[in-house]
Amino acid sequence: MARNPAYATVYDVLKKEIIEGDFAIGDLLPTEPELEKRFGVSRTTVRKAVDLLSREGFVQARQGKGTVVLDNRTKQNLNVVTSISETLRKKGYEVVPKSIYIDRIPASPHIAGDLGIEAGALVVRVQRIELADGKPIAIMKNYLKTEMVPGIEGHIGEISSLYHFLEERYGINIDSAHDRITARTADFTEAEMLNVTPGTALLYMKRVCCSNGIPVCVDRLSLLGDRYELEVDMTGRFKESSM
Repeated sequence: MARNPAYATVYDVLKKEIIEGDFAIGDLLPTEPELEKRFGVSRTTVRKAVDLLSREGFVQARQGKGTVVLDNRTKQNLNVVTSISETLRKKGYEVVPKSIYIDRIPASPHIAGDLGIEAGALVVRVQRIELADGKPIAIMKNYLKTEMVPGIEGHIGEISSLYHFLEERYGINIDSAHDRITARTADFTEAEMLNVTPGTALLYMKRVCCSNGIPVCVDRLSLLGDRYELEVDMTGRFKESSM
């Protein structure tokens, strides 16, 4: 079995340490001589590994200072309704779907319950892999009430941000959403779609989107956990009553 190149080993170790917080945002990576000594490799190997980290947005070389660890995760504020695509664009990424497929399927009991329709009723399913700067970051599946999006298959080329598309094409304004977020690891199929190894950390989101209190869309999203972050602002404090 072929071994990883030395630079790939250095890259993998440093990336893991950055993701897991061994290096905080703003910290400096060890110097090239320190990394050479630690990994027992040449300066060329170290530079190749660090350059790869830099191109992926994990670090940045700064003149006279060193190599600084960056905040590479995209943050989505859960206090407002926004799509993954919109959040990524605000972060400065070029966002396009790698592939997109639309079909109509019978609603499962869970999807039907979320949409407020009968199980087995036909729903429109929109499936796509989202790319951020050319790299897969999310697997997206959206389920829509058929009667709300007539002829959607004919507009497949117009969909980059689904929420924006629904607003512009069908006048569906999503004004509220309920999210359920869990942690999971990528199975083989998800790993192949996202170009990662099986077992990679994912964020899995189940979302019900509403317009004027009426469910219009159900989302199932699998996001790369090392490149995406969810944030919530909270006010007030619930206090237990003493008996």
